[in-house]
Amino acid sequence: MILYVVRHGETEAGEKGVIADIKAKLTYKGIKQTLMLKDEINKLNIDIVYYSPISRTKQTLKLLNLKKNIIVIEDNRLKERNMGIYENAKYNSIDWENFWSYNSETMYSGLETMKSVYKRVSDFLNELKANKKEERILLITHGGVARAIDWYFNGIDSKAKFDCQNCKVYKYKF
Repeated sequence: MILYVVRHGETEAGEKGVIADIKAKLTYKGIKQTLMLKDEINKLNIDIVYYSPISRTKQTLKLLNLKKNIIVIEDNRLKERNMGIYENAKYNSIDWENFWSYNSETMYSGLETMKSVYKRVSDFLNELKANKKEERILLITHGGVARAIDWYFNGIDSKAKFDCQNCKVYKYKF
């Protein structure tokens, strides 16, 4: 089974240097990024797509205009982490290393821990793995979820940097 992971296109919030809320839409650049990705995705012969229910991933999915025979499923486990008080916070106001750390002991109001994100994402991936079908699966999701997916396949390393770019395809094998 091959898993392809794509983070949505650039958002208005990202363009402004703030953490996106659930209503953030793609920018012109984000739309362009997605349209440039379209041919690459079609060449992957995807069997099934799972996507986050947040609007920017739905917009990315719609712009990809995938073949009609592909199964498409919305899954809440692919939602971005709940950002709590950090929704719409400026990037430069955040201690990024602590913010994204699996082992962070800092409790931020309403912020979902990366341990919690990892748990729901690993449950989802274990479910896919148990399916044991030789499928090519595309996940359209967010940076925090993509980080948890990378940890699942490559191990949790608080010192490793995972810079998940918008509309870049990351490939993993079960």
